[in-house]
Amino acid sequence: MGTHPSNPSLELSTGRALLTLVQTNQSLLSTSVHDTYGPNLPFLFKVLSIRKALSIQAHPDKKLAERLHKEDSKNYPDDNHKPEMAIAITEFDGFCGFRPLAEIAEFLKKVESFRKLVGEDAARAFVEAVEGAKATSQKEEDIKGNKAALRALYEKIMTASEETISSCSAELVSFAKSHPDSFPSAGGVSGKDLANLVLRLNSQFPSDIGLFNTFVLNYVRLHPSEAMFLRANEPHAYLSGDIMECMASSDNVVRAGFTPKFKDVKNLIDMLTYTYSSPEEQKNDSNFLWKGNKVLHVV
Repeated sequence: MGTHPSNPSLELSTGRALLTLVQTNQSLLSTSVHDTYGPNLPFLFKVLSIRKALSIQAHPDKKLAERLHKEDSKNYPDDNHKPEMAIAITEFDGFCGFRPLAEIAEFLKKVESFRKLVGEDAARAFVEAVEGAKATSQKEEDIKGNKAALRALYEKIMTASEETISSCSAELVSFAKSHPDSFPSAGGVSGKDLANLVLRLNSQFPSDIGLFNTFVLNYVRLHPSEAMFLRANEPHAYLSGDIMECMASSDNVVRAGFTPKFKDVKNLIDMLTYTYSSPEEQKNDSNFLWKGNKVLHVV
């Protein structure tokens, strides 16, 4: 539901677009909303029923959206940013932001196909760069170095050759099938559950680079009424479940995996913030977000 020109909502009785209604009757938006956002509904609302993984993606901030729209209006149809919030209606799972660095390092040590994908040198360089206290250090120089190491590793993953992805995916799937109890655990999720996740995703998108995002992105499970907020320039993917989703009025998506649509790996690598943490910072109970008839402001 929204006024985005690519697919505005329609009034059932007349077929008029919601965009037309709010532009011809400004009182529908209120003076303050109209003065801030112009004659458009400032949000886009969706109900998603996810039965097959949706793409690994990120949404641009306002400045990047303006540039992408100017350079490639076909794939980036507007100049707006797209932060979004997802509230679970049923059990839901997805990827959300980068894992703590120590978890990624452990996967590199224990999953041979993951090391092969990025190369032994790159794997070793990442592990050495974030070893010990540096992985959780709050010193500015350590954080800067950690982000640089994470970017280098993620670029290796996302730019791997098709031949490498195919062979390493086959090895990974074989490992998940034959040794689910030996699959490494992380983030409170058992190794067996992560092995089953790899097999499920491979059944939907065989030999896709998205399989290896399991080892670098937080795997999040939401119960009904729980929610998570997704900032601009943060990687994520919705894998299964029913959710309500509210976002800025934009259709800009930078995709890189689990999709037959246009993939823009270069812009994805360049735009991400490479912030790393547990998913709890983005996962909140909806009782916290909603107070009576008011929605708490989230930035």
